[in-house]
Amino acid sequence: MGQDIQDRLANLRAAPRCGARNRAGNPCQCAAIRGRARCRFHGGRSTGAPRGPANRNYVDGFHTVEAKEERRWLRALLNAHAKKEDTR
Repeated sequence: MGQDIQDRLANLRAAPRCGARNRAGNPCQCAAIRGRARCRFHGGRSTGAPRGPANRNYVDGFHTVEAKEERRWLRALLNAHAKKEDTR
């Protein structure tokens, strides 16, 4: 049993460290999440809030990326059409 604990401690010591720095400029000493450069405290786990209706703050979809893109496209189409009318 003691050997198992020694192996685990050796694995923890060999783990890559977080790349974040504290206010004094010293590196964080926590182990980084597997496959990432940051620890769990500095954003290694978070993937962000869910998009769309899965987010509790979602109201009507007016400010979604898709809705904004559609409004931009429509505005560009109207502007292009208005320029054609001006040249006639």
